[in-house]
Amino acid sequence: MTTASRPLIALAAGGTGGHVFPALAVAELLQARGMDTLMLTDGRGARLMQGHNPRILAAASPFQGGMLRRLTAMVKLSGGFVSALALLLRRRPAAMIGFGGYPSFAPMLAARIAGIPSLLHEQNGVLGRANRLLARLAGHLATSWPETAGIPAGQHTKVTGMPVRQAFFDSPEIADGTAGHPNSDAVSDDTIRLTIIGGSLGAAVFANLVPDALAKLDATTQHRLHVTQQCRAEQLDQLTARYAKLGITADIRSFFDDMPAVLAASHLVISRAGASSVAELAAAGRAALLVPFAGAMDDHQTANARTFEATGGGICLAEAELSATILSDHLSRLLDDASQLNLMGRSARSLASPDAAARIADYALMMARQPSSPFTPDESKS
Repeated sequence: MTTASRPLIALAAGGTGGHVFPALAVAELLQARGMDTLMLTDGRGARLMQGHNPRILAAASPFQGGMLRRLTAMVKLSGGFVSALALLLRRRPAAMIGFGGYPSFAPMLAARIAGIPSLLHEQNGVLGRANRLLARLAGHLATSWPETAGIPAGQHTKVTGMPVRQAFFDSPEIADGTAGHPNSDAVSDDTIRLTIIGGSLGAAVFANLVPDALAKLDATTQHRLHVTQQCRAEQLDQLTARYAKLGITADIRSFFDDMPAVLAASHLVISRAGASSVAELAAAGRAALLVPFAGAMDDHQTANARTFEATGGGICLAEAELSATILSDHLSRLLDDASQLNLMGRSARSLASPDAAARIADYALMMARQPSSPFTPDESKS
């Protein structure tokens, strides 16, 4: 098959990992099937799409800051729309898939104007603002969770699950179902691996909260710990010194490009509750203490965390009520209980959707062949 004969599918995503990573999961599957992809995002998202030749569009949120910032955002969105429309008219993709965030708004609107069939995917348990505005324009909405809140009445929806990069399912450390056990080649049998991740932008609060909690553990547990922690770049030196003072072995980085391997080697994870983070934990089958970001729009991280908690895979801890003592109590109870961690890991795995990327790709291709087809009644809800 020549490049010219391959179907071209466009994918638009906001600038954070929560939007970009599911887009990459679907793009990689489409590419593996022999199709071409066109990735659309802003400058932030482009840094996460290295190797996929993303097209950068101007974008900003029109709902943040004062009047001047909002007017500036509208100008940027307008410029992004003009650029997106020109690109889509020139390349003529067979379908467009949007993954939320304001950088997806301009290309999704341009696709509507250009007559390109479009599908939205919502990662979180609450429909995001950009997707809320675009849902009726696209006419097709795929969701990660069965009970997604904020969907407009009468909207055709299909529960596809949350796309996760195939590496989380392919990793040999997690393929055999040994959730709650580390990679035996990487650590000794006595080591307890604790991983702390804060999303693509890091979680500043964990840099103080977690070491304060670990300082309250007994010395035996501290010496058995191997901590892998994501933090802001400006916190690296301080956090490294803090763990050295505690005598805790630690791997501190501002970004992990080997997250499937990191999760596979973990006994327990402390994490924010962004949709991608929760989905990756489920795919890896790892127990987690989830601390939703209180400032997340529409409090969607709490909805994600409650869904994960309901499976038995983790515990949702409200940041406003969380202290080092409370966190230490949870860690003391869980870190030495391998059977409980294993049970929680298996429960988390039940939430995973290994076919989510394929379901989204299949639907986009069906729309490309039959642009006017809605979801079939047995797969949709109003």
